[in-house]
Amino acid sequence: MGSIVSFINQKGGVAKTTTAINVASQWAKEGKKVLLVDLDPQSSATRAIFGDEDFEDTIYDVITGEVQAQDAVVFSESFGIDVIPSEIMLSGIEISMSTKFGRESILKRALAEIKEEYDIVVIDCSPSLGLLTVNALIASKDIVIPICPEYFSLMGIDLILETLKSIKNGLGHTINVRGIIISKYRNRRIVEKVIQDLRTNYSIPVFNNFIPESIAVEEAHHKHLPVNDFSPKNPAGLALASLAQEMWN
Repeated sequence: MGSIVSFINQKGGVAKTTTAINVASQWAKEGKKVLLVDLDPQSSATRAIFGDEDFEDTIYDVITGEVQAQDAVVFSESFGIDVIPSEIMLSGIEISMSTKFGRESILKRALAEIKEEYDIVVIDCSPSLGLLTVNALIASKDIVIPICPEYFSLMGIDLILETLKSIKNGLGHTINVRGIIISKYRNRRIVEKVIQDLRTNYSIPVFNNFIPESIAVEEAHHKHLPVNDFSPKNPAGLALASLAQEMWN
């Protein structure tokens, strides 16, 4: 119980949030109790799930110690998951966090109690490797790295692995890279080349379910629905559902 997995890539535009919210929703459909923590100041996950709704308490208030994590939880009927939403105030929080003692573990401490209530906690990280993402990493047992093969960059993965190494050496915390998710692909040949490069350069597994690019994904966001509910036969939605099963096993 209470395992935490972070979806991380410091590059934007790799469908990180899409993957996180849809995988979380699929797990909920399969009977798991899921909490999604939106740790991105852009609030993409919060907006995709709830639209323009304003929240009294957010992850910002949890990190600043204003409220307990459980007091910031809101349930999404359409996704079937609990969410700790984000807000724009989060964009300035790293400055105030940096002066605090144990600043890398603020999120871990904040989620310590609440995570026991869930089968899994999903953290949707901001597209950076700053202090917020380091907090997500310290709180996590596992990470997954969504990448987009069209502007795929090995350097991005190198930076993430370098950060994991620093955390292990500096803070004694080992994080397992559960795998790389290939998203938004159009051309299978490019994907095959990417996988070949990944297997040559790294020992990180690549998930078998690739997520094809699809306009239905954006449309589902605008309707605040999981892709599978918005368009049940859509290949991206079906791939996300299969990915969720693959990740759980």
